[in-house]
Amino acid sequence: MHKRPVSRLLPLDLDAAQRKQLAQEAFEVIERLLGRRDHAPIFVPTPPQCIEAMQVAPPEGGTELPELLDRLQAAAECGWSKEHAGDLGFIPNGGLYSGVIAAMLAAGLHSFTGSAFEQPGLVALEESVLRWLGRVFGMPPATEGLLLSGGSLANQTAIVCARDRGDFAPDRSVAYLSERAHHSLPKAMHLCGIPAACIRSIRATAPGRIDTQSLLEEVERDRALGRHPWLIVGVAGSTDTGSVDDLSELAAIASRCGAWFHVDAAYGGMFALTGRGAARLQGIGAADSVAVNAHKGLFLPYGVAAVLVRHPGALARAHSGQGAYMRDVTRVPDLPNYFELGPELTRPFRGLLLWLPLHLHGVAGFRQALDRSLDLAQQAAARLRAIPGIEVLHEPELSIVAFCAAQGDATTQRILAVINGSGELRVSSTTLHGRTAIRLAFLHPRTGEPQIDAVEAAIRRALEAR
Repeated sequence: MHKRPVSRLLPLDLDAAQRKQLAQEAFEVIERLLGRRDHAPIFVPTPPQCIEAMQVAPPEGGTELPELLDRLQAAAECGWSKEHAGDLGFIPNGGLYSGVIAAMLAAGLHSFTGSAFEQPGLVALEESVLRWLGRVFGMPPATEGLLLSGGSLANQTAIVCARDRGDFAPDRSVAYLSERAHHSLPKAMHLCGIPAACIRSIRATAPGRIDTQSLLEEVERDRALGRHPWLIVGVAGSTDTGSVDDLSELAAIASRCGAWFHVDAAYGGMFALTGRGAARLQGIGAADSVAVNAHKGLFLPYGVAAVLVRHPGALARAHSGQGAYMRDVTRVPDLPNYFELGPELTRPFRGLLLWLPLHLHGVAGFRQALDRSLDLAQQAAARLRAIPGIEVLHEPELSIVAFCAAQGDATTQRILAVINGSGELRVSSTTLHGRTAIRLAFLHPRTGEPQIDAVEAAIRRALEAR
């Protein structure tokens, strides 16, 4: 292929016409991809030539934008579609279009919000979102927070705060979490330097909640040996089943033994916007820290989560640092320097990804969508119970339903294959009580009764094929 001369390279500094053309052509790709979501299969195999095309090294002479966008679109059309209403696997992501616009604006504004003096108005915007989240969970007005890339980093940031409050000792401090807790929690403890010997995995009851009696017994056993209960983790929406720990009871236990109480609400936290969700998450406001994923419960593009800490100054004590090159950083009254509160110095302007959709659609729109997800889970559970040979393994607490075949794992695996091979659905599996279980996760704003119909039809086909 003939290379374009270097002299014809598109300049780095584009003029207004070039900027408009690039934006228009890029958004046309997005629109084409969105336009196919209702009729394209949820899964398209990726041909080897597509992978090869995406691995080509950048050329010296540049490439025409249409060619690059064609290559990108071809790759994006393959694999599993997150835009499809039939996406019920893992934890779905809605990819709200207003969030796409917010992400574009956040990048286009090219603003640094790590320090307040750089862009006070935009830092104030981000603070308003964090304070709103604190109010949603019933945390004190002085609660501080930080927007991060996801629940993994939010959990880790909270654990650093717990570690650095002054009473952690690796030879005697102990952390307690459910055996059904997300794998990012022990990973975060490892990254924070917490030895594995300091971590207790507490058994879960049949619905998937931490067994508080087993927790109390483990705490008393450790205290009798001179160990210090340092951290108790509650789960507000487990990934396996959507189960919610008894947060009020965990808060009381943590208070009695002087432990930091952290709640991993990455998946389930935003259900607190609904009446049913708030009732199930009762006690979350007593947490010392909370992690929540806005790209889950608020349907935003990937990369937006928050950590909230009820103790003013705890984030800064755990994360602030100094450098001679930062001597010109000044403070703005009542606004934080986010680089002092978390692991990131360089950080994107995440606040806009929450602020714009929330203000544009209104909180009520999100509440209605979350309530709809709760309704769909209840409807799906009822429909599954009516199918002979299917066992629903728990009453849905939030928007996840887990079920299996009464005949055993082989039949469950066959059902999984039939559902995922239908072209209109995607589900994922887990292991519960030693059995393979299929999960239906309802958290996509476009998912509705037709997807429940399709799941039921696929299950019946799989059972009839035995």
